[in-house]
Amino acid sequence: MGLTASSLNLTQYDVEEVQEHCGGKFNSREIQCLYKRFRTLDKRHKGYISEDELMSIPELAISPLAPRVTQVFQNLNFKDFCRVLAAMSDRATREDKLDFMFRVYDVDRDGYISFSDLETIVKHLVGSSLNEEQVGELITRAMGELAELRKKTGVGRGGDDGRSSPSLGGGITFDEFRVIMKGNTKLPTVKVPVGFD
Repeated sequence: MGLTASSLNLTQYDVEEVQEHCGGKFNSREIQCLYKRFRTLDKRHKGYISEDELMSIPELAISPLAPRVTQVFQNLNFKDFCRVLAAMSDRATREDKLDFMFRVYDVDRDGYISFSDLETIVKHLVGSSLNEEQVGELITRAMGELAELRKKTGVGRGGDDGRSSPSLGGGITFDEFRVIMKGNTKLPTVKVPVGFD
């Protein structure tokens, strides 16, 4: 790709390459707008966006999950930035969006949402409004509900409290996450503002 940290414009070839990298989830105009936004965020023209630069996005900064989302997005070049955002585009499938959410919740990136992953996410969401014991009780209750779901649906490997290793059944697999999220209609969506240049 002909992009450098200081490139001011995308060539048609660059746009097509990004479109392919994103699975066609963004059109040419949206990619041009995303590139302008990327360049604005990349204040030091390094070719990637740092955690501090991501936190300068007001909509992200106010989110309780901002630390996790910035970990997913930080240090991405423009093509990869678009690829990650593509999972939340209007053209993304439900599966794409669930995969993105799963990656946010899978803090240690082991392919499972474990007790400790949930603990980290819950702490981000509730802040200091719950103490350690209350957070632990909430997660233990959620893992108990997961065990019941596993019994009802046959999805998963049988249950425990989620504190053990994934091979022993502790942790939510992507297939289970899909089942858990089945009734959820509010999945993350990003709209690229075109026409406001």
